[in-house]
Amino acid sequence: MKEYKIETNQEVNLNNLRADKLPLETYEKAHQSLVQFCHDILVEYNGGILLIVRDNFPAKGILWSLGGRVERGLPAEKSAIKKVKEECNLDIFDVKELGFARTFFHTDPFGHGNGTDTVNVLYFAKAKGELKLDDLHSQPVILKKEAYTEAFRNALHPYMQDFLDSAIPLLESE
Repeated sequence: MKEYKIETNQEVNLNNLRADKLPLETYEKAHQSLVQFCHDILVEYNGGILLIVRDNFPAKGILWSLGGRVERGLPAEKSAIKKVKEECNLDIFDVKELGFARTFFHTDPFGHGNGTDTVNVLYFAKAKGELKLDDLHSQPVILKKEAYTEAFRNALHPYMQDFLDSAIPLLESE
C-alpha cells in the first residue's frame, strides 16, 4: 500500500499525527458510526500459519488471523508489526501485502447493535520468538500446508478462506 504525506513539500513528522486513546464512551460512538481501518496478518511460524480463536467481538469464537485497528500516525505495516507483538509476543519480518478486503460483522465489542464495519489491508509475514497470546486470543493453531485440506478450508469463514488461499503458497517448504 502506498502511503502519501499531503499538504507539504517538507518531510512530515508522523509523530504529530499520534493521539491518545479516545475515552471508551467516545470510541464506542465512533465504532458505532464509522468504518474502521484495520490490518489482518497471517504469520508464518514453526512451519505453518498461526491462527487463533478470538475471545472478543467481532469474530468471537472464530478461528482467525491476528490483527486489528491500524494505529493513528503509524504506517500500516509498522502498526501491524506492533499489533502482532502485542497480541502474541512474536516479532514479524518479511512483511508482504496481499491485498485489501472489507468485512461486515453483525456483532460489535460494545453491544451498540450496529455491528462492525472494517476495511482491511491483508499481510503475510514470517515470525520469530516465543508465542505468548494476550487475553483476547486463545487456542493457537499452526496450520501446515498439507493440513490445509478442502474440509479444513470449508470449515473456515469465507474471508479466512480467501486470505489463506493467498498465503498458503507463500509458506516455505520444509
